[in-house]
Amino acid sequence: MDTQKKQEESEWIALLANDSEYAFKHLYGRYNNRVYKLAMRYLKSTELSQEIVQDVFLKLWFERKNIQSDRPLEAWLITVAKNKLINQFKKLTYEWNMQNNYKAENNTEVCEVEAKLMTAEYDKYFRTTLNQLPQMQKQVFEFAKIDGLSHNEIAVRLKISPLTVKTHMARAMGKIKKSLKQFVISL
Repeated sequence: MDTQKKQEESEWIALLANDSEYAFKHLYGRYNNRVYKLAMRYLKSTELSQEIVQDVFLKLWFERKNIQSDRPLEAWLITVAKNKLINQFKKLTYEWNMQNNYKAENNTEVCEVEAKLMTAEYDKYFRTTLNQLPQMQKQVFEFAKIDGLSHNEIAVRLKISPLTVKTHMARAMGKIKKSLKQFVISL
């Protein structure tokens, strides 16, 4: 900045320090676009960038008595703007994290409720399918899968051969799988 411009700016800053609204308007007119462009470069939001400009010039007004007239005002304004941008990013990051945490908590709750409903519906459908099996297939399946008996133990209990137990089990499993495939497809 050349000597004449430095002198002129020092005079405007001195006027501002003496509560001159005219000086404030002049300095605002001179530098607001520079601050706005800086904010837009990072925020990509007209509203947020305008807020930064307002905050920077509000700080200028409140700090008018403390501004040193021998230092470039533009550098001071840019420094304040950068600090405001950093604070804005911190705020946006915090809000974004809060929203994501809220969504994650709500999605978890929704997923848990949906899972419980699906499990209940699946169990009901499974029971219906099991009850539609022929009596012997149902008994063999329940002994094997619910009671945990081996084919030989089931054969002794039902007084049939282990090969017959295996046949009933295979047929029961086939019908249950087919039925549950239709259940999943209907979802």
